[in-house]
Amino acid sequence: MEEIKVDEKEALACCGSSQFAKQMALASPFPSVDHAISVAKDIWFNKVDVIGWLEAFAAHPQIGESPSSHTTSAQWSKGEQSTALATATDSGLQELSDWNARYRQKFGHVFLICASGRSAAEILGELKNRYSNRPIHELEIASQEQMKITELRLRKLFSAKTKADSTGSQYSTAVASKAESTFHFPFCLLHLLPLPFLPP
Repeated sequence: MEEIKVDEKEALACCGSSQFAKQMALASPFPSVDHAISVAKDIWFNKVDVIGWLEAFAAHPQIGESPSSHTTSAQWSKGEQSTALATATDSGLQELSDWNARYRQKFGHVFLICASGRSAAEILGELKNRYSNRPIHELEIASQEQMKITELRLRKLFSAKTKADSTGSQYSTAVASKAESTFHFPFCLLHLLPLPFLPP
């Protein structure tokens, strides 16, 4: 099987951390999707710092909201939340929105969960359970959820590339707009950062 190349823009669609995307592009090409996922896990957990994690979290829409953008990342997010949106009532979506706001106020970043196949009620229950966590513990959980999402998206990317190669067509990933890629650091989390990573 021919090795699959992943460029920086494609990696960024899988995980919104610029640190992660650059490292994945440098490690490319990959002999298989499983190898790419193994490399991605090593990069994410061992080479991306807290600022990189938060940048990736910020690239996600709030759970319960359907993204309006047509970028690859936004469309993947829409698909991942499809079960939740399909099973949610108006009152359920409002409660989810209220708890999302409470979560963001406490932790400084969007509530992150691998939503694929999960109902709105299930996601809301998980949000309420995790709200009681300490920030450092919740940051670790969110990073693990991000990796689950990244793995799903890498599999989608490799599947699309493999199909494109088999038909002789070209596969490309849409580039996120500059506005979407702008990352604003949540300063309420400064106490979690080692001194070398403090933003100016």
